[in-house]
Amino acid sequence: MTGVELIKEKRKIMKIEILMLKENNERGVRMMFLSLEQLQKLKLNPTRADYEIAYETEVKEQEGTALNVSEIMEGLYERLNRPDRPNRKTMRSMSVGDIIQIDGKELFFCDSVGFKKISFAGTGELVLKAGKENSEKGK
Repeated sequence: MTGVELIKEKRKIMKIEILMLKENNERGVRMMFLSLEQLQKLKLNPTRADYEIAYETEVKEQEGTALNVSEIMEGLYERLNRPDRPNRKTMRSMSVGDIIQIDGKELFFCDSVGFKKISFAGTGELVLKAGKENSEKGK
């Protein structure tokens, strides 16, 4: 196994925020639902300012089990796409282009297949992080 599946840390509680592109401006609407590849082809580069927090939750560690980031992200994706999802009337379902932020530090881009570890550069622009942290698990 490689990628996010191996990221297991001993944490008691994991704070998770779902960041979605702002729908109230043309720039956000143009980038909405685009994969990293599509963003590159169109020479669009989202910044942190293009996103807003749409959903927050906490995940608590089960007795004697380390939290698995990959499983948590896949579970969130599934949960936030069900008809009975939280904030259904005020929030659209989770989609490609959304970002999962973990403990205010780690950022994962919801891509067309899996989640890609990203960061926002000093300029605020989205940067893909190379390495094992990227999950290629299908949705």
